[in-house]
Amino acid sequence: MKIAIVAAEISPWAKAGGLADVIGAFPVALKKLGAEPVLILPGYRSLLRQLKTTTVTEVAENHFGHGIETFSILQAEGPAGIPLYLIGHDGFFDREGIYAERAKPYYDNVMRYIFFGRAAAAVAANYIHPDVLHAHDWHAAAATIMMNADDDIRAKLRDAVSVYTIHNLAYQGVFDPVDYSLLGIDWSYYTVDGLEFFDHVNLMKGAILMSDAVSTVSPSYAAEALSDPDFGFGLEGVLQKKGAYFRGILNGADYSEWNPATDKLISATYAPQHLEGKRVCKSELLREIKLAPREGAPLVGMVSRMTSQKGFDLLRDAFDRIMQMNLQIVMLANGDTVLEAYFRDAQRRYPDKFRIVDEFDNVLAHKVQAGCDSFLMPSRFEPCGLTQMYAMKYGDPPVVRATGGLRDTVSEFDPKTGTGNGLVFEQYKPEDLLAALARMTALFSNREQWARLMANCFAADFSWEKSARTYMDWFEQLHRERRAAASKSH
Repeated sequence: MKIAIVAAEISPWAKAGGLADVIGAFPVALKKLGAEPVLILPGYRSLLRQLKTTTVTEVAENHFGHGIETFSILQAEGPAGIPLYLIGHDGFFDREGIYAERAKPYYDNVMRYIFFGRAAAAVAANYIHPDVLHAHDWHAAAATIMMNADDDIRAKLRDAVSVYTIHNLAYQGVFDPVDYSLLGIDWSYYTVDGLEFFDHVNLMKGAILMSDAVSTVSPSYAAEALSDPDFGFGLEGVLQKKGAYFRGILNGADYSEWNPATDKLISATYAPQHLEGKRVCKSELLREIKLAPREGAPLVGMVSRMTSQKGFDLLRDAFDRIMQMNLQIVMLANGDTVLEAYFRDAQRRYPDKFRIVDEFDNVLAHKVQAGCDSFLMPSRFEPCGLTQMYAMKYGDPPVVRATGGLRDTVSEFDPKTGTGNGLVFEQYKPEDLLAALARMTALFSNREQWARLMANCFAADFSWEKSARTYMDWFEQLHRERRAAASKSH
């Protein structure tokens, strides 16, 4: 089965968030199961700098708005030798950032990703001929839309099924109707049963409606999106109409990159039976961030975008009381400028207990996972979350709010039975966060219970194999249904 995966990021070469980690690891798992994955991505400057490319064609034509825009098609070797097609267009993709520079989004992002989606669908139709076109998030939504709304692409991909995966419903690709013509499709698709969304155009809505099947990245997030407007962001009714063709499939963790036994970016490697390396990692991390160790105090790590979605407003409201506890916090996070200013000031007020690094650093992200004792994710909502999975692999019991993928991966530790792999709180309230951190510090002071909790974390397995198998079974089911429908029509 040939699967064309269309996405806007890939780790390690072009990464803005967790989407890149998924696209770097998921195709490798599919290949191990016998599939033939092929990746289609924008030809970003960072990719062209880091990968050896060959030119498939120097000039391809893309209907764009009322005219024709040309692009080049480049090919490179992706992870595990998987073919990678890059859409080359200097005007749209030859930039330092992916979506933004210095936290300022590019003004033409909608234009860039409509162009990318159209071009990706054309590449799939003319060069790849896949059995499945699997598009991810709003940046790739136009590829799925073209499979239905463009006559030429629809004809060439008539035997392919389309699957669309939502990684975050908070970002949908919504723009003004004046730019609808960029899609190059008939205006009959701009209706309440199509791409129209409160007098705007919504690419994610269009992709949901026009795909054969839709997934999101955890079972709990799927349930939340169907039932609660705070999670569905206005698309809950559209998702409900998909019925059994909308489901949550948990993302996996890439243990080839995130594994303390083999991690080349940390101060010392370690394994569950040999934890001396973890103690070295903690000492080195404290030294690097210039934080003196405190007797009996767990070091709590955070690696995150700094937004209210990730719970930083909740953390701010509880922070002065948290700093009265016997713990220390190291935070690798940036984003919201108001929240950044608050936590930089908090570092001045609590110089012996708190450090913030507000520029992302992948090496430091690994060092935080390896050097901290516990990991904090107090998210307002979390479609899947990957860092809590990494934290468990590094022996860091996570403290999380029960939402989305955090609910599906972290369970409350029970000292009586010795079961559970973290600390979980339900309500988005400072008191609930404080109580969970208090339970964590109490466990940390009990050497035997903490050892059991760490062992449970080490034993947790969120490898991609299971999720990839679920997707493969679904792809095969969709093809069986397609063939059955075709035979009936004849």
